[in-house]
Amino acid sequence: MNVPIKVLPTRVYRVYKGGYLLDRFRGEKEPKDTNYPEDWICSTVEALQPYGISRESISKIEPIDDRTDIESLISIYPKDILGEGYINSYGKKFNILVKLLDSAIRLPIQCHPDRSFSRRYFSSNFGKAEAWFILETRENPYILLGFREKVSKSRLRKIIDRDASEELVSLMNRIEVKPYDMYFIAPKLPHAIGEGVFMVETQEPTDFTISVERRCGDVVSTDEKCNLNLGWDTALDAFDYTQYSIDDIRRNFAMERKLISSSPTGNIYRIDGGTYMRSCFDIVFLEGIKEVSFSSKSFASMVVINGRGDIVKDGREYHIKKGETYIIPASFGDYKFVGEEPLDILLSLPPEV
Repeated sequence: MNVPIKVLPTRVYRVYKGGYLLDRFRGEKEPKDTNYPEDWICSTVEALQPYGISRESISKIEPIDDRTDIESLISIYPKDILGEGYINSYGKKFNILVKLLDSAIRLPIQCHPDRSFSRRYFSSNFGKAEAWFILETRENPYILLGFREKVSKSRLRKIIDRDASEELVSLMNRIEVKPYDMYFIAPKLPHAIGEGVFMVETQEPTDFTISVERRCGDVVSTDEKCNLNLGWDTALDAFDYTQYSIDDIRRNFAMERKLISSSPTGNIYRIDGGTYMRSCFDIVFLEGIKEVSFSSKSFASMVVINGRGDIVKDGREYHIKKGETYIIPASFGDYKFVGEEPLDILLSLPPEV
């Protein structure tokens, strides 16, 4: 099994609405906002839903050997897709999760646990570090990152008890964003995606979210849903209470493009969010590609952001275009991207084994 695996839309229910820009990106004829604003394009993770744990989030694929989801395909071609060294370290599931996410409303202020918190309370070896690559925006797009004032755990608890969302928002740094902006969302960092932001989100493979706002759009969640049944005293230990300025946020969490190679036929960059990010996943951005060679020893999640063209390997051509998503198997080896129209491509990869 040595071909690119085309990932089909794998829409996942969320309590918030969005998806119009995602629909348009995917080429839907009648894009609209719904309660399916996320597309889990590299996932062997079951989603935590109001109605229970759901397998709707296992990535669907164009059928190969009668297999229609990535998990079942891995079951018959584990070494081809994941690589033997990877399996020895991580087993037969992805150690990254990649989504397309489009928010029509501001999401609740929240944080995600680090690995030590996850091991202690969720029996998981993974936290939920995230990297955001902004694809497109609506009017006045922004994100909220980090407390801009000194906030204590006890003060945060009082704000939660009062449902004082406006006060909570006032404590956060508001960052205006535009397409191709990139931020690393470290575990523990309080954050929220503002309305009108469409992104590729690369993250650790969990669905652990601690929300300090009960309301999300029209839905009001219980405390148990918001704090993952930990109780507030324990759940609030997952937060980073550091006071950050906007300059601090940009210096510490805005990801950098680091040039790997440059030529008249395209540039390749590594997206660097620091040491912790590199321990979780790797991200490579290919921009303005007319023809470049690429090689990886690991699998990769691939998003065609712009353009159209081909993946070329051993004389075979696999046509690709904007809005499509793929998983490139570890066994695929050396290949070329050839742009009929210049290609922009985002690759999310596991950390080096």
